[in-house]
Amino acid sequence: MAHKVSIRQFDCAIDVKDGQSILDAALKAGLDYPYACRSGTCSACKTELLSGDVKHRAYDALALSEIERAAGIILACRASPVSNCEVAFLEDDALEYTPRKVECRISHIEHATHDIAVVRAVARDGTALQFAAGQFAMLTLPGLPPREYSFASRPGSLELEFHVRSRQGGHVSSHIFERSRVGDHFLLNGPFGNAYLRKEHSGPIILVVGGTGLAPAMSILRECLATLPGREIKLFFSVRQEGDLYFGELLRRMSEEHSNFTFYPVIYDPVSGYAQYRGNVLEFMENISLNFRSAKVYTCGPPGLVSACQRFVTRMGTLPENCHADSFVSQEEKIAS
Repeated sequence: MAHKVSIRQFDCAIDVKDGQSILDAALKAGLDYPYACRSGTCSACKTELLSGDVKHRAYDALALSEIERAAGIILACRASPVSNCEVAFLEDDALEYTPRKVECRISHIEHATHDIAVVRAVARDGTALQFAAGQFAMLTLPGLPPREYSFASRPGSLELEFHVRSRQGGHVSSHIFERSRVGDHFLLNGPFGNAYLRKEHSGPIILVVGGTGLAPAMSILRECLATLPGREIKLFFSVRQEGDLYFGELLRRMSEEHSNFTFYPVIYDPVSGYAQYRGNVLEFMENISLNFRSAKVYTCGPPGLVSACQRFVTRMGTLPENCHADSFVSQEEKIAS
């Protein structure tokens, strides 16, 4: 059974199947609905329920508070209609870029770790794609389904950069890691995502990342160093062991060249027994001097890290509206949830 959901911004109604989320149906209908994690952790798809009823799947309490829920705010990625509904997504007043489809060619590919590939590509028409630092795109390789990958390059760069982790059972990521070569083509659709750099905020910037969550952080870092001179930036990169750390030398060099940038590679379980920074990244952050109250915090990576970081920084004094999250959930995890 399907229900009609009218979306005020698009002045149209879509059919949403029983058990299907409003966001999933909107995206399948080709609508540019705001979203990021699609798993109930980031709040990018906050929506006002104007009429009708929905059933919510589990979501992170930091993504949607009880007060908001009581006021009729829902998460489109977790809400399935149980009647005909009218909704309106909450709009961000920051600069937005209209998604477009671009044919791209791989210009460079390298294995940064045993399971992470760094892929660079250029648009076949030679143009630079406009996006906000921290956003992502949908990449579609020939014969494979689309997947979301964050930009690691600076906005406006002719060469785009993406970081791809090869996942067990991940058809697309394994293909890119094992078979993709320079000269291969793919279709890019984007940009999307709400965890992007807010340049209007004048306070310090704290980046907390794990795994390929480094990609959007690199885009934010590169843009900040180029356009916000003197802005205090601290990057905490959480990895399990030394072999999981990549871009370490590049980031150390960047921190040496820019006095306003500090890089903390935090190794949870170092094999060698030596690491400058070790243990749980959030416990490490709690024991150093950080200005949480005036900071913008961007956290990207595995859902567990993102959720824990959001709780930690709000407990330390960061306002919820100053915490932006991009939770990296695999396609298999999305299906299971």
